[in-house]
This record gives sequence, structure tokens and C-alpha cells, in this order.
Amino acid sequence: MRKSINESPHIINRKCVLLQKKETLGTVAEKIGHTKQAVSLSIEGRSVSLRIHRKICTVLGVSLVEFWPELYGDENNVNEVSHDANVNGNAQAVN
Repeated sequence: MRKSINESPHIINRKCVLLQKKETLGTVAEKIGHTKQAVSLSIEGRSVSLRIHRKICTVLGVSLVEFWPELYGDENNVNEVSHDANVNGNAQAVN
């Protein structure tokens, strides 16, 4: 049986961090200047905008590797030139 997107251990971990930091999707969205939907898509792994990921991590006080280990398992994998993450070499970024 196929797992739903919300059963991913990485997504569950991100939601736990939000709870621990006493933040909601709405408050994070307001703080970073993006929509609640953009934050939700990022948390669920459906959007790979490095720009948004960095803003979320700044608000939460965590690193990219801590929050998105499946994308940024090594800080050296972050593309510093682009705002977009390179996920498995073929991801489309949504800004």
C-alpha cells in the first residue's frame, strides 16, 4: 500500500518542529512574506524553493539540513547561485 504524503517521516518531523517552535503555517507565512499555501507546499515537500526554505528556517531557527535532510543532506549541496534547490537533479522550483 502506498503511503500518503503526510506519512513521510521528514514531513512529520517538520510539523513537529513547527509545534515545538509554537508556529503555525499562517504565522510563518506572515513572517516570511509568502502565502500560507506556499509554506504548506514547502513543508509537504511539494515545492523546492530554496529562497522560501531559507526564510522558513530563519523564522524557526533551524538549518536547511535539519529541516529538509532529504533535500540538503549536506550543506555543500545547496546551490548558492540560484534561489532554487537542486533536488535529485530534476526538481522544478515553485516561487
